[in-house]
Amino acid sequence: MRFYNATRFIFPRHYGVRIFATCFLAVHIPLITYGGMAAIRAEIDWGIAIALLAATVAGSIFGIAALAGLLMPLRIATLRLQQLQQGQKVANVPTGGADMAGELLSSVALAVDATVSQLDRLREAALTDTLTGLRNRRGFEASVDQALIGGRSGTLALLDGDRFKQVNDRLGHAEGDKVLRGFARRIAEFLRATDISGRWGGDEFVVFFPGLDAGEASRVIERIRDALIERPDAVIDGNPVTFTYGLAPLEKRGKQALETAMDIADTHLYAVKETRAAAIVAAA
Repeated sequence: MRFYNATRFIFPRHYGVRIFATCFLAVHIPLITYGGMAAIRAEIDWGIAIALLAATVAGSIFGIAALAGLLMPLRIATLRLQQLQQGQKVANVPTGGADMAGELLSSVALAVDATVSQLDRLREAALTDTLTGLRNRRGFEASVDQALIGGRSGTLALLDGDRFKQVNDRLGHAEGDKVLRGFARRIAEFLRATDISGRWGGDEFVVFFPGLDAGEASRVIERIRDALIERPDAVIDGNPVTFTYGLAPLEKRGKQALETAMDIADTHLYAVKETRAAAIVAAA
């Protein structure tokens, strides 16, 4: 590092130019030496001088071109690390040989792959509900917005767990977590690859059915609820723990459109709950 630090004042922001300048000076040493000796002797052999000058110029051109090629791995490594640092898409890192430049490229490629993989895992974790493995609210919003590109539409379903508070109070929070994971598993079991599901928060789940109307979406949701009734994850007062749901059309992208659809589905959901409660009271 001593020579490097000692020459930093020469083109301090251009490492490659500094190397070229150093090599250019080194290539010209024979010519400078011959010129000095000729000056001391007060005589010049022009044949030798011209040949030496031509060789020096040719050597300089070849040396600069060769150095530019030899420094390219360093340039590529620097650019790829800058892309990574700035959060840009990192272009492919070429494979080098078994020399120092090749080792540098291999090390940069490994560092880029490891960092990109870690960033992908962090992004995925930021969009995923850790308990159920479904999308969290942020992940659901992003996925739905992507699905609505191109003027597509569909139906939004809001699912709200029934008797979930009683599960936590009577059976414990561990059992409550088990019920939530069971909900998520059954939801995923009956959805198409294009359907989007997520945990909205607490015991609320959301599903977006691209291209389906309310009737078609309702049939899918009913199959999910039937599965929970047939194979319940928890039972309270002899009744399987399931959910109530509400539906709403969703035709536009954007947070405001999603919030409006959620409000409509929520209103529908609680209307169903109130009707059910009134029926229970009437039966009593």
